[in-house]
Amino acid sequence: MDHVLDSLLTPSEYQEIAKRLQIFKLLDEGVAHRKIAETLGVGIATVSRGARAFSSNTHVFKDTP
Repeated sequence: MDHVLDSLLTPSEYQEIAKRLQIFKLLDEGVAHRKIAETLGVGIATVSRGARAFSSNTHVFKDTP
């Protein structure tokens, strides 16, 4: 799968997706938005946007339906 993604995405796009997945993981663990932003070196708006996407699609990110 990594090979496919490497051929489709630029290195910066790949890193952005990785950060967004980390945001989802930390949100699921209950980490505060500000702490996530500090930990990952992203803006609070990026975390807030990720939180909106996560909350409206939680079923997609969980193993159970």
